[in-house]
Amino acid sequence: MRNWLRELRMNKGYTMKDMGEKLGISESYYCAIENGDRQKRMDMLIASGLATIFSIPVAKIVSFEKQQSHPPIK
Repeated sequence: MRNWLRELRMNKGYTMKDMGEKLGISESYYCAIENGDRQKRMDMLIASGLATIFSIPVAKIVSFEKQQSHPPIK
């Protein structure tokens, strides 16, 4: 499970459906990514899209993914 991704999404007030629409993927596919069922290694297209949505550098997404760390809550 990508808790860091869930926290970022919730902090922005986005639903999984919102995220799917923003990334150009289905809600169920986004849900599988967030739950860790899909994309065990997140691809750069998804990472880049997430970085844009959350206004953070792609390197930060990669860091969260590598460490499974939690972003600071704002």
